[in-house]
Amino acid sequence: MRKLIPVLLAGLAAATAAHGQEIVLENARFRAVIGENAVWDAFTDKATGRELCPPGQRLPMALARVGARNFPASKALLARDRLTLEFAGCDTRIVYRVESQPDWIMLDVVEITGTRPDRLTLLRGGATIVEHAGSILGAAWNADLAVCLRAATLSTQVSVSRRGEWSELSATTQDGPGPRLEDAAVAIVVARTEELRTILHRLSLAYELPHNHQDGAASKDLDIARGSYWFLGFGEKDAERVIDYCRRTGLRQVMLSSGAWCSSPGHYTINTGFYPEGLESLRRTVAKLHTEGILVGMHCFASKVAKHDPFVTPVPDRRFWVDREARLAAQTSAEASEITLEEDLREWPGSPVASQKVWEGGVDKHRDAIIDDEIVTYESIGPEGKWNTLVGCRRGAYGTRAASHGAGTAVRHYGVDGCINGYIIDQETDLLDEVAGRLAEVFNGCDFDMVYFDGSEDVDRRRFHYYLSNFHATALGKFTKRPVIHMGGGMSHGLWHSFTRNATIDQYPGTYLSYLAAGGTIAQFPTCKDHIDTSVRRVLECHENMLPGELGWFGVNPARGNYDGLQFDEIEYLMTKSLALDAPISLQTSFTAMEAHPLTPDILEIIRQYEEIRAAKAVSAADTQRLAELQQDFVLLPAVLGPGKREAEFVAVEAVENAAGTRDVRALVGARGEDTVVTLWHRLGKEGRLVIRMSDSPAVTAFDVQGHRVAVDAAGDRVAIPVGCRRLVVVFAGSAPAVVRKAIGSATLEIRKPDVLWLQAEDCVSRVGAMAAGSEATLADERAFGDFVFCRGPYDRTGKTPNYCEYQVDVPRRGQWTLWARVRYPTGGDQSFGLVRADEEVTLTGDQVLGNCGVGSWAWHWTGRGSGSTSAPPGEPIRLRLEAGPLVFRVYPREGSAGATAPRLDAFCLGEDPEYVPTDDDARVGLAK
Repeated sequence: MRKLIPVLLAGLAAATAAHGQEIVLENARFRAVIGENAVWDAFTDKATGRELCPPGQRLPMALARVGARNFPASKALLARDRLTLEFAGCDTRIVYRVESQPDWIMLDVVEITGTRPDRLTLLRGGATIVEHAGSILGAAWNADLAVCLRAATLSTQVSVSRRGEWSELSATTQDGPGPRLEDAAVAIVVARTEELRTILHRLSLAYELPHNHQDGAASKDLDIARGSYWFLGFGEKDAERVIDYCRRTGLRQVMLSSGAWCSSPGHYTINTGFYPEGLESLRRTVAKLHTEGILVGMHCFASKVAKHDPFVTPVPDRRFWVDREARLAAQTSAEASEITLEEDLREWPGSPVASQKVWEGGVDKHRDAIIDDEIVTYESIGPEGKWNTLVGCRRGAYGTRAASHGAGTAVRHYGVDGCINGYIIDQETDLLDEVAGRLAEVFNGCDFDMVYFDGSEDVDRRRFHYYLSNFHATALGKFTKRPVIHMGGGMSHGLWHSFTRNATIDQYPGTYLSYLAAGGTIAQFPTCKDHIDTSVRRVLECHENMLPGELGWFGVNPARGNYDGLQFDEIEYLMTKSLALDAPISLQTSFTAMEAHPLTPDILEIIRQYEEIRAAKAVSAADTQRLAELQQDFVLLPAVLGPGKREAEFVAVEAVENAAGTRDVRALVGARGEDTVVTLWHRLGKEGRLVIRMSDSPAVTAFDVQGHRVAVDAAGDRVAIPVGCRRLVVVFAGSAPAVVRKAIGSATLEIRKPDVLWLQAEDCVSRVGAMAAGSEATLADERAFGDFVFCRGPYDRTGKTPNYCEYQVDVPRRGQWTLWARVRYPTGGDQSFGLVRADEEVTLTGDQVLGNCGVGSWAWHWTGRGSGSTSAPPGEPIRLRLEAGPLVFRVYPREGSAGATAPRLDAFCLGEDPEYVPTDDDARVGLAK
């Protein structure tokens, strides 16, 4: 219940005119006049005398919606601190308590008589301010003045819309579920724009709204709101890697993904695969990052519970949101695979005629029915025309018990979140409080600094904004630290006081691929820069609401399928927009992805340089305006390009299509005075050189991303420039961009032939424990290239038992390499080995899995890393970023039978070309050398 503050009646007046009664609402800042007909007559800013009421607009101050009709307020009466409204066309009467304070006037619904509205617009008005309009803020504002409606309860929602020369502001609520109409309250605020934040902070304290501040300053106004962050899944053993990546980029915040720290949203059990000692391991990891000055965030799901959580299995809790319900048409046995219901199920998930076509995470996760204490999953709904039968039922799903059920038994469908494959909490029960309490135990116990409530959109849609706000507020209210960096997958008016920043979007291209997988369609697939532009527009929407926005989540990912991987021009495009908007970035990626991408080192360096410039606020107003232009690329020049030059310099550049007749070379060209600047690299990081011929024999210099001089080979009209995984800035002195562009288009690309190293499995440095060669056990395999190795004894999937073969390979040069192994599983299935480098802790999980492709695995096959029984060889490549010199690694038996039918390991291939997948024919040649 919100706090009530004393009413200052001196600010209220009822003035009587000859034609009827006027109502005056007045405080130190504004004077509002409402006619007896409940229409706004005047709305004046007292400091300037400016009339804010839109001319020619006769706006009723409230609307009552009954059924499908809106009834406008038509009569108003003020008696002391009670304002009564009547509505034309219905018998509804609304009574407000009016609280006048120096900085605002509050209207609080205290009584309703007559017909109860389904929905109430408890306050509606206009203001002649249109420069900025933000519904989350609830204000129309410009550089000088703000007119704001602020809800005093989470059940009240505010919207602001431009109407040409004026802005409409309204506050609405509805009757149940949850708080009744009598709980609704809204404040009117008129203030100098620079004062608005301070006033709203005081208002949030006065009415006990969710707030989040330090020494009177809201978290959104602190430096922490400007900080960029990593979004990673990592364990206790990875803390040093996190610190290293923070150092390499200058990012001082990191958010830990839910799947890494939590094994079960709902009870929030700690993932001991990443944090072996549970909560204590997690607490130590956060503390270690804190010692390096790194703020640590918790990514979590607070409005939903995973289907494998004890709240669901073996007995499903009854406190989840029931979004669909029907009844059994007849007695149903525990074995029945078809279940007929009394009602039409055409709008249930899985119905071929359902109007909803896109189901988050795919429709399979939504095809559940809960009958008493049993969960039933089904394949489809039929028969055609009747649509009343669940077909292809799997009984006793998710560890529940199959049972018979009587006719008329309720069949419930819980709201499903397809992201975690979980059920959505009914917030009218005490389950939310219970789950939030468990979450707070972890947050407080580990001293987290940041929280991201993901899946905020997954709430009961009947009161979307209220439930979205409520679950944030419930959880945050149990956190003890202030300020925290408060973020989430959705935001509402009620959370404005508490939120730190907003505008996240799932990473590119995953967000679009997920949408397609869920059943959506995309007419034209966006480019990475299109995706960034969408983020930019969201940040600008945040600015309308006086709220920091961020550009992210942004992926640092290697090439895969039709995706080229993150390119240098794309990360620089992101960083220039970050500078222009003074908006932090967020990077959603993984160690595996970054280490598999040959461009990662220079990507991180580009991020570091831009972050350093943004932190120092070292960009001129003119550059800020230039860098904000959408679909325009810029390059930050190395400081050494000018004598003694240290300030940032940006050159506008445009891409060369098909440089050297291929899309593998990426080049962007722009003018810098009399010179031409070119950025140059190979999209896959392959090493070689670009040979350019220009008749005017230009002077050419090249620099790497850190400003170090890079040698070029120039002779006469021919210039050979290195290309590869480094981003070069090349300066053609005295040459026009058009000339250079043409020369690059007709250049020749010479790629160095990548090395491929071959190694037979029996050529190990040592075999330890139960590892043996086939010949030692008199096992032969005519399709093996040599004497394979296998495990004689029992398996230890943790790797703690010392069973392994150790290998050493001399790597000829620094860079990214790809490892493949030739294996066979005589019994078939998704079996695997473990691959552990000499400097790694043995876990045999995650990045240490070798194999695990279950399709056709009884035959010899080349493999990287698969994902189980449905994975076909070769699976995903295993990428390793290596230094020149000896590579030492061990191979452990991970899963399979022991002895003669154990998984067999025959050979390795270590390749420099990220696109190369070995064949048996290549291996025979390579191993014979």
